[in-house]
Amino acid sequence: MKQTIITILLALAAMTGQGQEIKMNEATINDYIPLLNAKGYQAYSFDVSAIKGRNVEVYFREFVNGKEVENSPGLLFPYYFEARGDKLIIGFLPSETDSLARYCFSWENTLSYNSSLKLKQIYWESENKYIYSYRSDPSEPTSPLEKENFIPLMYYSSFWYDAEDRITRCCGSISDIIKQSPHYYILGIKYY
Repeated sequence: MKQTIITILLALAAMTGQGQEIKMNEATINDYIPLLNAKGYQAYSFDVSAIKGRNVEVYFREFVNGKEVENSPGLLFPYYFEARGDKLIIGFLPSETDSLARYCFSWENTLSYNSSLKLKQIYWESENKYIYSYRSDPSEPTSPLEKENFIPLMYYSSFWYDAEDRITRCCGSISDIIKQSPHYYILGIKYY
């Protein structure tokens, strides 16, 4: 009896093992996202349906060592526009030069705009060299939305050199990053 039970259990184990296999799936668009991110493409999608039909202005604010630059880029477009779509995409693209970051601003059914941001080097002491290193992060949602108030959407922040650990870093919450980052931009909007 004991030998019969062991034989049945071994047969079941063998059958279970044979039922497992790895299959190839058809790649979807989402499967390409890690590849695009690795090559420097970042895209952030915002639901802006709450302000559809309103007039909107787009702003960039630049900060160096925690203080806003006096002649910060400010108003991105010299005019306001009527928001006619429900979705806003802000994306960052690879640049031909280390000293510039390329970005795309695309408001559904309204407008699309490409430009670049000037970057600043940091000194990486342990490597004895200057580098450009930045990262993009979406802002925490502003709630409730208030007319004529600046609504931050994206942060584009420089890494900083951590002398204690002898590395460059840009990690933590947005509030932690902007306390440490020597240079960053905030992209946001106002609506009327």
